[in-house]
Parts: sequence; structure tokens; C-alpha cells
Amino acid sequence: GLDLIEQLLQDPKLSQNKVAKEGLGDMKLLFEYLTLFGITGKISFDLSLARGLDYYTGVIFEAVLLQQDNEHLEEPLSVGSVAGGGRYDGLVGMFDAKGRKVPCVGVSIGIERIFSILEQRLE
Repeated sequence: GLDLIEQLLQDPKLSQNKVAKEGLGDMKLLFEYLTLFGITGKISFDLSLARGLDYYTGVIFEAVLLQQDNEHLEEPLSVGSVAGGGRYDGLVGMFDAKGRKVPCVGVSIGIERIFSILEQRLE
């Protein structure tokens, strides 16, 4: 969370990279909002998460459903990703005749996956 972001902001190599510094600044702001809303325990900052599409220009995110039914487990099991998306400011402008920059954030929701999980839970 915020501790990792602060640690990364102190890194000499990262602090020299303007894009990395801006991204970490955005993540710091996000975690400040999460703290205000009292939901930092529901969010994880995962540096291994990557999207294969090159039009993302900022933070990417993924929603993972957790299964907490099993009493024998200390940590909830991940059932899998049910949504994902991110920021892609340059994408809409590619289709605009005037080439305007339009700030955008998008998400896709795995409806079929959610229904499959609901069906399993009903059984």
C-alpha cells in the first residue's frame, strides 16, 4: 500500500524517471483517497499486474472475487478476476478527426464469469 509507494518514491533511479514519479504520485493520491474512505484493507498494490494493451496511459486495475467460505484457511482464496480496466487518455483521440485528447477510464466486467460463480454458489 502506501508504505510501498513511499519506499518506491525514495528510490534514486525511479525518482529520476518523470513518468514513474508521476505514476507513483497518482498511486499515492489514490491510497490517500482509499484511506479517507476507510477501504485500504480491500485494495492491494500489485506491481506484477500488467495489461498487454499499449493504449493504457496510467493506472490499471483488476477486481478479484475472493472466496471466504472455508474456515480452515487463514487467507481467503481468489476465485478469479471478474473485472479489469484502466486509464487510456490517448485512445479516444485516435478516432477524433481533430485529434483532441479526451481523458478516459474504462472497465470491463466479466458477466459470464460472475454468473458462473453465482451458479456454483447456489448449488
